Amino acid sequence: MNLTDRLSKSRYVKGLRCPRALYLSVHRYELATPPDTAQQMRFDVGHRVGDLAQARYPDGILIEEGPLEHSDAVTRTRGLIGQGAATLFEAAFTHDNVKVRVDVLRRLPEGGWELIEVKSTVGYRREKHLPDVGVQLHVLLGSGIDVRRVSLMHLDRAYVYPGGAYDPYSVLAATDVTQDAFEYVREVPLNLARMMAVLALPDVPDRPAGVSCDRPYPCEFAEWCARGEVPVAVDGKLVTEPTVLSRLSELPFPLYFVDFETVNPALPLFPGTSPFQTVKVQWSVHSLDQDGTLTHAQYLVDHARHDPALEFMHSLFETLGASGTFVHYSTFERTALVDIALRYPEWRQPLIERIPGFFDALTRKLADAGVSYASLRSPRGGGLVAFDLGTRVVRDGCSHPILGPRGWSIKRAIQVLAPDLPPYDALVVSDGEQAMAATAEMLAAGTPPQRAEQIRRDLLDYCRHDTLAMVEIYRALHSRA
Repeated sequence: MNLTDRLSKSRYVKGLRCPRALYLSVHRYELATPPDTAQQMRFDVGHRVGDLAQARYPDGILIEEGPLEHSDAVTRTRGLIGQGAATLFEAAFTHDNVKVRVDVLRRLPEGGWELIEVKSTVGYRREKHLPDVGVQLHVLLGSGIDVRRVSLMHLDRAYVYPGGAYDPYSVLAATDVTQDAFEYVREVPLNLARMMAVLALPDVPDRPAGVSCDRPYPCEFAEWCARGEVPVAVDGKLVTEPTVLSRLSELPFPLYFVDFETVNPALPLFPGTSPFQTVKVQWSVHSLDQDGTLTHAQYLVDHARHDPALEFMHSLFETLGASGTFVHYSTFERTALVDIALRYPEWRQPLIERIPGFFDALTRKLADAGVSYASLRSPRGGGLVAFDLGTRVVRDGCSHPILGPRGWSIKRAIQVLAPDLPPYDALVVSDGEQAMAATAEMLAAGTPPQRAEQIRRDLLDYCRHDTLAMVEIYRALHSRA
């Protein structure tokens, strides 16, 4: 079995995480699950950030040969270095059975080279990024390249998007990781030897214990690895705790079942926001009266001209009454409202007057930010009662094989408590990550109007399904209480 040059930068990082995934990526790559919409969006954003990094070096030369032309790319890289090129993009090298392409390789004025790795993150995380730059440094040093500086170029957390085209000199920052990289290089040869031994195995190795298939990113072989697992039976017995379910009978009507959706794009969509800043873009509210009347209202941003937080709050408060219960399924909605109030002082007092239960959370957040809240008046009664349906009732009061100790999400709960509702898999947009990707596509300037309108309908269906699911979960458990 010829395993020469079968490793790459990405495979090296994969091998550190899971030897089985490494083996499959080389010998059984056809078993990988294609990236979904959200994953493809992350890849696309990575390419856009890479293009911004290249724009900082007008003298740069791109090594255009693709992955299947690696030897030609190595030859061209060598030729351009010999000709005195100052900056190369996607420079190609091979050493110790590892092929790498360097995002930016820059000749330093004082001599030697700077290896620049570009990431669509907002900073340097040693445990995540060091193996990536370390294996590249190992290959370049082994190839005779005099690397004297190693940098991680990333998005600048402090950057505030003014609108229009991104300025590559403002949106990006760099962290010098030279010392860490040169220290890490000592570990690379042993790691490579272990990986080559894995690749030489006659069959797929066992999945190691303790490896997460979802973190720090979803593994493309997770679905294949889980193919033999027996799914938990939906028809298992549901056991409920009467004293917990009785909390539902104490909630004042009307009940407002609320769900929010957000985006936190690497490259900001809205002027005035920063990389990975969470922006509230959508809400759905199902209102249930004591006589059983159910009504629905919703909001979804329709442009990217500015941060929609104020439109979000105004439209939401027009829908919520002055009394009743604000029903959410986790702390997410509370956190979102407190975050808006933190950023927009004019909403602090209205928030605690409308939902007094959020007063403590807001004042803690203000204190943590070093902001005085002395002018805020404590709630004096009235307003909406805040109630977490997910944690206070489903998690604490329901037991079922599908729910498990930590599996009380809406997606799982409706299988047991609202089986007549369509499953989330039947929706075009079926989870939060897909919703973020769809929202970004809908708001993109180049999206055709017909496509944007279809995405809008899909997003509204998804958020409406969340709050309707909450209503049905409430009804099922209230009838038991």
